[in-house]
Amino acid sequence: MRSVTQGKQQMSDVQESLELLRQVRLALQSNRYEDAINYLKQTVQIAHQAGDLGAEGRHLGNLALIYYRLNQPEKALSYFKQALARVRQEGDRATEDGLLGNMGNILREMGLYQDAIDHLQQALDIAKEIGDVRGRGIWLGNLGLVYDDLRQPKEAIALHEQAVEIARHLQDRRGLASRLGNLGNSYVSMSNYPEAVTHFKEAVDIFRSLGEKRELALRLGILGNLYSEMGRAAESADLLQQYFGAALEHYRETLEIAREMSDLPTEAQLLRSMGNAYGNSGQYAEAIEHFQAALRLFQLLEQPEVVAELRESLEMAKQFQQANN
Repeated sequence: MRSVTQGKQQMSDVQESLELLRQVRLALQSNRYEDAINYLKQTVQIAHQAGDLGAEGRHLGNLALIYYRLNQPEKALSYFKQALARVRQEGDRATEDGLLGNMGNILREMGLYQDAIDHLQQALDIAKEIGDVRGRGIWLGNLGLVYDDLRQPKEAIALHEQAVEIARHLQDRRGLASRLGNLGNSYVSMSNYPEAVTHFKEAVDIFRSLGEKRELALRLGILGNLYSEMGRAAESADLLQQYFGAALEHYRETLEIAREMSDLPTEAQLLRSMGNAYGNSGQYAEAIEHFQAALRLFQLLEQPEVVAELRESLEMAKQFQQANN
């Protein structure tokens, strides 16, 4: 049986840990990361002295996340490894699942792809074992991103498709839209633009319904670029006009959002892309107009290399206009 003294000490430790964790939250809210780290290290020490492996593992994992936020991946991995050892001793499979997945993501960002695959696969296996459907979808999608980085789009597509289906099952609309974009990118890597368009269109519909304009604009711009690529590869004049017309339609909507958000860099790039689309479809007056507008913005943004390229595009459009008059 515990003595009264032991009980009081345990209660004191709990209260001290709760107060330290409150201080961690406050420090993070004001970006005082060193303070947050110091408070968390104290909670780790309290949990260690009390023999509470579960709490120690969780606090070590939180320390790892702070170091990751500070762009110190090696330190983050070191603390994740310590956390993993503790939760394995405790037999906490759910926390082990999350730690392995986070480690896999960091290893991917470090370019250690085989290690990333090993950790993400372990996380996926545990998620299946414990019935964590949401976790399974996350790790499938992240594994797909590793294979994208490895330029193995077929393997990536198979994983992204499973992640998409899980998001549909969970009715996670935002997650579904994001995963559809990942799937679309894998098809872009295979130069299968029509299939990529299908998935980005669905993502656009979801982000539009959610009212997330920045995400919507990003996907609309990608669709514009995909249609432009299809236009450049078109085998007939009718298809060329159809694809570049679709590209311009998506660029216009994206341009409206960029202007609404006062996003000058995006507006400048869109005007340039529209100039290219107009020029490639033989509408040289419109191409000149958009190149000139883009030129003014890139001058304002002080991007001399782009300005020089735009001057060349503008001159070429003028030459084509004269030749076709």
